[in-house]
Amino acid sequence: MPESLIVGGLTIDRFADGTSAPGGSVLHSGVAAVAAGSDAAFLTIAGEEPEAREGLAALAALGPVLHQTSRSTITYRHADRDGRRVLTLDAAAGPIDPDVALESAPRVALFAPIADELPAATIESLRDRLGASTLVFLVQGWLRRLEVGAPVEQIPLTAIAPELRASFSEADAVVLSTEDLAEHSDHPFAQARALRAALGPRPVVVLTLGVQGYLLDDPAAAEIMAAVPRRVVTGVNTVGAGDTFGVVFAIHLARGADPADAARAGTEAVIELFERRRA
Repeated sequence: MPESLIVGGLTIDRFADGTSAPGGSVLHSGVAAVAAGSDAAFLTIAGEEPEAREGLAALAALGPVLHQTSRSTITYRHADRDGRRVLTLDAAAGPIDPDVALESAPRVALFAPIADELPAATIESLRDRLGASTLVFLVQGWLRRLEVGAPVEQIPLTAIAPELRASFSEADAVVLSTEDLAEHSDHPFAQARALRAALGPRPVVVLTLGVQGYLLDDPAAAEIMAAVPRRVVTGVNTVGAGDTFGVVFAIHLARGADPADAARAGTEAVIELFERRRA
């Protein structure tokens, strides 16, 4: 088993200009993991659409793929409304089956769903099989109210199933962004305190703030740390930035870095991604 296992469904992203492309956190995280020098494996679910086959080929170029076939691939239609991205769910996939052949446990497992493909039962079954692996959750995909044909609505962490919140509480780290908490009007520090109350004392919590940096709540530290990057890159496509931060943070955390150093590595990876896009 490679160092990193990334778990989540592929997506088909359909854009307003009529184009479409494969996507999903599993793909964006995989690219970032390999760029960070980590060998990666993937557990994903997708259908047989051309974009899905393209995405699977892209994953296979990065590392071993455990592909589960579904009747359709998670498909999102993208639109822009008053400068904010609006997603509509056009197709869903089933849940990922945790009964997969894992030759050995990876050093780190990143759970990165994009819709409803990772229910609590799947998480718990995989957790048991992964043993002592470092477990990091990108929770964006769980904070969505999903109905095929309808725009996606965000939901608060406290509104998801109790068994899911229990899984998050047992993780080594949880990463999410202020955009994931857009229904709240509170200051980010208040959001971070609310997250700690919801998740309990165990996980490291990172709340990313876009180009403004992030808040890091390390239970081993006396206070929440705010970090602002020295270099800010604007005017580029930001798709995959959160996935890049999350997987690089997870890899460094699993290698023994303290959370502050792991978060700095994640920030640097995002800056490098943006600089490549701007070049």
